Amino acid sequence: MGIQTDDLENTVKWYKDFFSCEQNWTLAEFSDLTLKRLPSITQLVELQTGNFKFHIFDINSQHVAVPNNAIQYQHFCLQVSEKNQLEELKNRWFSLYESGFYKFKLNDPATDIVTDKDGVSSFYFYDVNGLEFEAMYKP
Repeated sequence: MGIQTDDLENTVKWYKDFFSCEQNWTLAEFSDLTLKRLPSITQLVELQTGNFKFHIFDINSQHVAVPNNAIQYQHFCLQVSEKNQLEELKNRWFSLYESGFYKFKLNDPATDIVTDKDGVSSFYFYDVNGLEFEAMYKP
């Protein structure tokens, strides 16, 4: 999953702490294709948790992060294997949010955990860049 940010250090630290990621590599020189697609890229860091990889890349602060007419994803859903993992993730989110070690673009707390009529439980939260995630447990 590629994540564009204007604060690489803050984002990498939060993803490492929240998702328990390991850093695989970092890159500061890019191919012509990458520079054509992402002209403002300055650095890219690959983080991994389990089999999932995040490519977090910094953009030049002079570049507009999102064009006015761009369509973006609404949220990204992560499914956990046990219901108690939802509470663990929510507690970890609040611990990091309240620590003062991170700058959050949105001042919105994680939601309550809700369970629908089919028994699916979930809550929503934002990363430091304001990207929305859903953590979900399906029995």
